[in-house]
Amino acid sequence: MSSVSASSAPNPASNRLSLDRLARRLFPSTSLLTFNPLFKAVINAFDIAPRWIYPEFRNLPPNHLRVRIGVGNRILNNQTHFLVHARDFWMFAFSEGLAKPDSTILDIGSGCGRWAHWLRDYNFRGRRFSGTYIGVDIDAEAIAWCEQNYDAARFRFHHSTDSSVSYHRNGGATTPYRIPEADGAVDLVFSNSLLTHVLEADLENYIRESYRLLRSGGAIMHSHFNLDHPPATYGTRHTFRHTIGHAQVESLEQPEAAVAFRTAYLFKVCTEAGFKDCEIVHMPGGAQHQPILLARK
Repeated sequence: MSSVSASSAPNPASNRLSLDRLARRLFPSTSLLTFNPLFKAVINAFDIAPRWIYPEFRNLPPNHLRVRIGVGNRILNNQTHFLVHARDFWMFAFSEGLAKPDSTILDIGSGCGRWAHWLRDYNFRGRRFSGTYIGVDIDAEAIAWCEQNYDAARFRFHHSTDSSVSYHRNGGATTPYRIPEADGAVDLVFSNSLLTHVLEADLENYIRESYRLLRSGGAIMHSHFNLDHPPATYGTRHTFRHTIGHAQVESLEQPEAAVAFRTAYLFKVCTEAGFKDCEIVHMPGGAQHQPILLARK
């Protein structure tokens, strides 16, 4: 009777781990691939049949824009992911009193509207979002798509001058980006995964900008990679093995591809900007969902 020792037995998990790490070394940022015309054409082609079959998919942004903002590795079948991903965020924000139907809400890193479409399409017995949504992004293509698909009465968008290797924006402004909105005019400033793609200087600028724009009592909600609450992918897809200032990054070639910070540093930046009641809203045990930095002015 033959046997196989533990050291020589095949390990599927280890094989997946090795393949995942290899893929990440070759392509640290999926978003960068979406600027390649061939890649864009191929993944957009997979949208044709679902749009024809399901009417609710017909008003979605093109697949390359959805992939650019992150689809949880669902490159070819992410339509439902786009539609439902922000549901729990808005349930939390409204149930906790961080926003109301008539609030002014600022989304930094708004992409192609994955968070905005919930406010645009909300209609319960004629009751609708009557406030103002402001989207900010470095992606001119995504901004243009949103301006064509959201009503100007409630939604407006700004094209940031910041740069990012992962979003095909090299160079950029030499001074910190100032969001062109009035001081103290916003009820909620939030971002989804913005802080996972910025280094120290940009993070600190966006926290200061958040404080400037908020009304007294307003709040921020910024999701991020947090090394004190590591994601379920830590050690496989993500290692954050390189240090740049207070940031831990996945790739030195594309540092903005995936960036993590420590809680103490985030709280320090917030309190120095003037925020109070800082907390990290997270799921214990590590999860796919990123922790959220929540603080009030």
